[in-house]
Amino acid sequence: MTDYSKASKAKVESPDGVKLTTFPAREHTPLIEWEYPEFQSLCPVSERHDQGVITIRYKPREKILEGKSVRDYLMMWRNKRNWQEYITEEIADLLYKTCEPDWLTVTINWSSRGGILAKTTSKRGNLPS
Repeated sequence: MTDYSKASKAKVESPDGVKLTTFPAREHTPLIEWEYPEFQSLCPVSERHDQGVITIRYKPREKILEGKSVRDYLMMWRNKRNWQEYITEEIADLLYKTCEPDWLTVTINWSSRGGILAKTTSKRGNLPS
């Protein structure tokens, strides 16, 4: 059984050298939604893989994210130790800063670990009601 008594001191990591690509939206600004069903990271305490399905939704303004660069970024998380909640926030921050959309949401439906299903969501911008 994993000892979580020192969890607050667990080392966390994030991908280095991330380069996301964008292209001009011109007058084409559809609602964009991507699902990446193979998202993985490592628990910072047990170092076991956390897995989930990540959904990214955003309404572009002037820039559209290029899908391959986003996929490559998400793949970089595979061997990084970090808490599920922090990962969702970090991904939302980077994507939002990169393409400056009207709004963006990042949701990760995590696979069950220890009998608990987790879902983390991070929102940026002026989401429609």
